[in-house]
Amino acid sequence: MNAQLQEIADRVDTSVEELVAFLDSPSGRRLRKHLATGLILSVPLVMRLPWLRRSPIGKLIELGGGTALVVKLAELIRDWERTQDGVALPAMPELPPA
Repeated sequence: MNAQLQEIADRVDTSVEELVAFLDSPSGRRLRKHLATGLILSVPLVMRLPWLRRSPIGKLIELGGGTALVVKLAELIRDWERTQDGVALPAMPELPPA
C-alpha cells in the first residue's frame, strides 16, 4: 500500500511539473492570455446568474467586490512567469501561431 501511494505521489509531482512547463511555453502563454481575456469579459455576465449568486462561493465573491477580485485573478493568470529558485526566467519572445 505504501509503495502504491508513493507511486501516485511521484506521478502527481511529474504531472504538475509538466503542466508548469507547458504553461511557461509559448502555447501555454497564449492559452493563459485567452483564458484571462475570457474570464475578464465574462465576469459581469456570470455574476448575474441566480444560482451562482445564491451559492457560498458566489456570495463570497460578491461580498469581496467580486468583479475586481476575478479580474485581478485573471491578470495574475495572464502575467504569471515561471521562476526557478526565486529568480524569474528570461521571457521567451511571442511567436505567431503556426
